[in-house]
Amino acid sequence: MVFSRADIHHGFYVLATGVLMASLPLSHFAMGLVTFLLLLNWVAEWNWREKWERLLHNPQGLVFSALFVVMCLGLFKTDNWHNAGQYMLGNLSILFAPIIIISSRPFSRREMTWFFHAFIVATTVACVCSVGYWLTHEVRDLRTISLFIDHIRFSLCVVLALVLSVRMMLQKSSTGATARVLYALNALLMVVYLFIAQTLTGILLFFILTVAFLFYVLVRSKNVREKWLMLVGLVLVLGLFSLYCTWITYIYYHDNDKTITATTTALGHDYTFVDDGLVECGHRVNYYVCRPELERAWALRSDTAYDYMTEATLIRYLNSKGLHKDSAAVMSLSTKDIHNIEQRIANVEYTRPLGLRRALYQTYFSFSNYKLNHSINGSSLLERVELWKASWGAISENWVLGVGVGDQKAALDRQLERMDSPIAHRHNRGCHNQILTYWLISGVLLAAFLIFVFVYPFFGMRKRITFIYVALFIIVFCSLLVEDTIDTQTGRMLFSIVMPMLLFNEERNEAANA
Repeated sequence: MVFSRADIHHGFYVLATGVLMASLPLSHFAMGLVTFLLLLNWVAEWNWREKWERLLHNPQGLVFSALFVVMCLGLFKTDNWHNAGQYMLGNLSILFAPIIIISSRPFSRREMTWFFHAFIVATTVACVCSVGYWLTHEVRDLRTISLFIDHIRFSLCVVLALVLSVRMMLQKSSTGATARVLYALNALLMVVYLFIAQTLTGILLFFILTVAFLFYVLVRSKNVREKWLMLVGLVLVLGLFSLYCTWITYIYYHDNDKTITATTTALGHDYTFVDDGLVECGHRVNYYVCRPELERAWALRSDTAYDYMTEATLIRYLNSKGLHKDSAAVMSLSTKDIHNIEQRIANVEYTRPLGLRRALYQTYFSFSNYKLNHSINGSSLLERVELWKASWGAISENWVLGVGVGDQKAALDRQLERMDSPIAHRHNRGCHNQILTYWLISGVLLAAFLIFVFVYPFFGMRKRITFIYVALFIIVFCSLLVEDTIDTQTGRMLFSIVMPMLLFNEERNEAANA
């Protein structure tokens, strides 16, 4: 068999794209290397007339690349050219990657399926490795079980792999019952991982996409019975999720200590009662506290020094178990409980392996602690709110043109210092909101254009929209609101390669709608 030059370049293009899809959940280095190789292959192919004709056929795709051009407006106000150069170089793939996708030969249905499988398998491998690490190591911070890339970006990959697994399971061209079972098991693994890692971003995206899927089937289905089933499913999902969250919230905040039942310990020492309003797991944290007994009992149970942090952790841990804070309670703790307290685990619910309770309880305590002490340390959500306030403060002084590419973090640092923020000492923090970041970099035009890029396909390219694209849109766009997603390598690849690939491949669109 004789292969033409075009076939060889297309074959390399397909192989490199498959490797890129597999590297999204696994390797930043591989992503960067493969992206560079894709560019080299595209240039070496040298069929400029064909490329130009394909670009003319799909000019809408240049909207993605135009984001980089609009970003360049921020260079006119740049003071730090070193940072500006690094930032623009890091975002260069936004310019050329969509052009490569649009101007190259379209992928076949088989090639697109291979890409999806490469991504699913790679994400599954990463999940298995992460769960294995979680099972065999003592993990204090669940973020560390994401072994290959940042835990937030990995959660986006997990949710996308879940969507693709479900799509493969449901599509008509599936290879039979065995394949469907494997896809279903893989989707279940993705869900289990989300609740093990307890990344709120991933869990909320899973819930949003479940609702979106049920609504999609409800709207598209022509079968009345199927419509009713989807409607019932939609109501059940929304209702059960709401009831579950309400139940968890009630258990956490319900005050069971309104009536004092004892004023002294079993040993006759007085309890102290501080009515500061701090309630956790249904009990007032600073009620029924006998510090002298706690210190003596702790010395009998542990070799760890009884300092302020140990005492605060011990009191909260006993409170989470519904115990009074005295020697009898300390002596009743198991060896595992003592070890948890030594590891600064302040609530027994934080040791739960699955479920939303752990993640929500940490968030609730951070809210209560902020209300009582105006402290945001240890709460990623409250720190984000602080960064958003600071970002808006910096933007309000430069809302038209921004502060310039490369100067955004310095501007944010200055604003945090002006606000006398408790996180002002942590420098080079991002805005944790891509829209605010772009607004700060190049002004209102870049922020508005970013929103336009995401919204435009639903108006200008509605025939190309598939459920997989809608799912990816939800995943990426929702993450923009709480993270600087496109400023990360995985986020850039999802935005500049995967999204255009799902939109501008006619053969692939036929496969997705099959």
